[in-house]
Amino acid sequence: MILYFSGNGNSRWVAEQLAMQTHDKAMDMTMYIREGISPETLKIDDERLGVVFPIHSWYAPRPVVKFIERLPNNIGYKYVVATCGDDAGKTMQRLYKHFRWDAAWTVIMPNTYIPMFNLDSDELALSKIKKAREWVLPSIAEKILRKSKEESIREGGFPWLKTYMVQPLFAKFVVRSRGFHVEGDCILCGTCVKSCPVGNVRLEDAGPKWQDKCIHCMACVHGCPLHIIQYAHSTQKRGRYQITKYLKRD
Repeated sequence: MILYFSGNGNSRWVAEQLAMQTHDKAMDMTMYIREGISPETLKIDDERLGVVFPIHSWYAPRPVVKFIERLPNNIGYKYVVATCGDDAGKTMQRLYKHFRWDAAWTVIMPNTYIPMFNLDSDELALSKIKKAREWVLPSIAEKILRKSKEESIREGGFPWLKTYMVQPLFAKFVVRSRGFHVEGDCILCGTCVKSCPVGNVRLEDAGPKWQDKCIHCMACVHGCPLHIIQYAHSTQKRGRYQITKYLKRD
C-alpha cells in the first residue's frame, strides 16, 4: 500500500506513478483524515508500506505526522517520499521520530506556494515533471521493489535552520485561515470545499468560509475555477497551478 496526502496534485501523481510501477495500491490519506478514520483500523500488508506527502515550509504537514505516527509498526519495509519545489530541509530526520522509515526520497515537483513565490515557468514545471516521470520515479520504484535502505534527500542550504527553527515559527504565526477571502462573485460551485484536503472550507450562502484547520496548502486558491479566492494581498497577481495542465503537455 502507498498512502498519500496531496493538496494540489503533485504528491497524488507521484504516488500513482509509484503504485503503477511497484504494483502496489495508492490510497488517499486525506479521505481517512477528513472522515476521522483511525490509522490503526487500516488493513495494511505487513510486507511493504509507502507514504507520499508534500513538503510544507520544510516539514511534513501536521495531519500527515499525526496520522502516520499511529500506523502499525510491524511492517517489514517502510519508506517515505516527499515532493517539494526546491528542497526538504531536515524533514526526513525530524519525521523519523514519528515514523521509523527504512528509506526516504525527495522528488522535485513544480512549486505551488504562491503567497511567497511565483509559480515556476511552464518550461521549468514541465522539465521537473518530465525528469520525475522518466528518471527519478522509475529509479525509486526499482529500489522499493528491492527494499533498498537508503536516503536520497535534497536538503538544500541551511537545512537544520529551516526545519527546526523557521518551520515552527512559520507554523505558529503564519499558518492560519485568517487572510483567505473572495474577491468577486462566487458561483457556489463548491470546488474549494472539495479541494481542501483537511475539510477546512465550508460553503455558505455568501460563499466559502474557512475554519480553523488550515495547513496553507493553497488548494482552495488553486482550485477555484474563477480565480477569485485570494490569500491576503499576496496572490492577486500570481498564477494558479493545475498539474493536469502539464501532464497533457508532458
